[in-house]
Amino acid sequence: MISSPSDSNYTNLIQDVSFNSIRAYNNRFDLTHNFENVVYNELVYMGYNVQVFNDGKHEIDFIANKGGKTFYIQAAYSVAEEKAYEREFGAFNKFDNSIQKIVISNDEIDYSTSTVRHIQFRNLVTMNEL
Repeated sequence: MISSPSDSNYTNLIQDVSFNSIRAYNNRFDLTHNFENVVYNELVYMGYNVQVFNDGKHEIDFIANKGGKTFYIQAAYSVAEEKAYEREFGAFNKFDNSIQKIVISNDEIDYSTSTVRHIQFRNLVTMNEL
């Protein structure tokens, strides 16, 4: 298990998603949390140093660093619904554009904007670098 404490806020990322599935509530699996864990594992597999950012006011799922390049990354099972889209893309609003911002999801539609790059999960798993 990987923990990234930030004051009293922290996120646990379980490297084996089956352990997260054991905690299923009412026979419902937390697909979003499992998806974040799988994205985390893919980033680590690609050689990125991955951290979670949470200053109590803002949270970014992952900050990935490799070879002097840094990326802010949000992972969402889907951003097709307006509420999910606003939550995931809106997480970047307080950050300037000096660091590339990425949303990773299962959606087939390319939701990239002028400031945020969307990567489809099926493409992520075939990449060596972001």
